[in-house]
Amino acid sequence: MEFLDIMLWASLFIIIAGAVLPKKYGYKVAAAGWVLFGLRWGLSTPEFYLVEHNIMYTIACVLAIPVTLYLAYVMVKDERESLMVLTRAAAISSIFYFPFAYFTWLGDWLIGVTTSITLAAVNALGNNATASGNIVTLNGLKVEIILACTAIQSMALFVGVVGCIRAPADRLFKAFMVSVPVIYVLNVVRNTFVITSYGNQWLQIAPDMIVEWTGELPSYASFFWAHNVLAEAGSLIALVVISYAVISILPETLTYIRDIFSLIQIDNIKKNLRGEKVVEAAPLQRNK
Repeated sequence: MEFLDIMLWASLFIIIAGAVLPKKYGYKVAAAGWVLFGLRWGLSTPEFYLVEHNIMYTIACVLAIPVTLYLAYVMVKDERESLMVLTRAAAISSIFYFPFAYFTWLGDWLIGVTTSITLAAVNALGNNATASGNIVTLNGLKVEIILACTAIQSMALFVGVVGCIRAPADRLFKAFMVSVPVIYVLNVVRNTFVITSYGNQWLQIAPDMIVEWTGELPSYASFFWAHNVLAEAGSLIALVVISYAVISILPETLTYIRDIFSLIQIDNIKKNLRGEKVVEAAPLQRNK
């Protein structure tokens, strides 16, 4: 296990501890977990820019350290409920995700299922792709399906969001059904689009620029635009739409979201850094 992986798991275990400890200690422990979590992703910035060539993840990693430091400071200073709800969501997400990442057989099973479904979807479009293990080949160009290609991270995120909210079971079930299964299906669509675009070389846009930046072969340009740009943008849009659906079913989440977003408004950042307390967002009433 690499050092950054150790940092990641350590931060998540600390966050879980903060979520279950009494509030007297939980806020401080959780804050320490968030600082370590942000540091781990901040240190990953060069990898996502120079190796993965993923612009969206690079930006997220650049912001990780200052954002988590600031939120950890507010957690300790004000013991803000919305940040503890966020911590509980992260803890539940981690518990859901951990078995797939830690137990190789379970992660491999999910990768295998996703590979088989994706291969069937690609060939349903009239392609002649083949698979060897978790590698799908179309017209001689290979794409490896790894754990990140199964949408397990996004599914874990929404399991955490749904699991951290106190609401009637029927609404929690509805929120789960419009998020987790939908994410998996959309991820198969995403994988199918990437493999088909790459294998058929649909997106040979500015290949010389892509080659100069990545050091890959010219054919990689289609994979770059399909996977690193269009699929990422599509995933972001899908997550926003799914989030809206979940919030519509669980409006309780909106109170916490509004409160967290209020913390990153410029005026409120200044207030917090001066040691002043920002008024928490008022709970929203559910229309019956």
